[in-house]
Amino acid sequence: MSQKIHNIFTSIADVYDFWGHVFSFGIDGLWRLEVAKEAVSSDNDNLSDYRILDVATGTGSIAIDISRKAKAANKHVEIVGVDFNADMVNVAENKIKKKKINNICFKVEDAMDLIEPGCAFDVVTAGFLLRNVDDVETFSDELKRVLKKGGKFIILEMGRPENNFFNIFFKIYFIFIRLIGSLIDKKAYEWLTYSILAFDRKKMLKILGEKGFKDLKIKNLPFHIGFIITGIKN
Repeated sequence: MSQKIHNIFTSIADVYDFWGHVFSFGIDGLWRLEVAKEAVSSDNDNLSDYRILDVATGTGSIAIDISRKAKAANKHVEIVGVDFNADMVNVAENKIKKKKINNICFKVEDAMDLIEPGCAFDVVTAGFLLRNVDDVETFSDELKRVLKKGGKFIILEMGRPENNFFNIFFKIYFIFIRLIGSLIDKKAYEWLTYSILAFDRKKMLKILGEKGFKDLKIKNLPFHIGFIITGIKN
């Protein structure tokens, strides 16, 4: 991950959760819950004990939601959350201490060069990662390396809606982000808007398919700005 992206997340680590809720009108929480549901879904009913890697865990929200869903489903899940920014990881660690969650371990690691061993995880999740990596092909290779055979990945992302109706909402939404974001951290929120506009979901699916993943799907979430990409290691 680049130094530019590292600096951006360092500058907003303490306010990341708050402004994420504001800018998404609270819908980001629902998006993350969808990832957690997928991670602890009926697809994994044959696994009573399994390992999940949450890449680009940020402040740990997805990892925490997965822990809660697993507990409700009476499943024992070991979760490893990794992020390249130590400030974001510190926020995540403080959150699980306050919530007394003991099945999550947070580490400082780069998604482009993970320290985790190969074929070690049943599920890999990631939230808002793909827009921030330097090379999605390198990340795709790492994703394939750390997943067990038949393992599933669940990636939450944002991009321009393909639906014309939601594109109208999207334009209004971006005016709101740019206006408020310029008052908080101009560089950070300029990057947010640019990266969302530039992200090509179809190109990402093509790359994942070329890497050998199967059952690739995109599920649009409320307002179609957020979506989940899922697939299986063949």
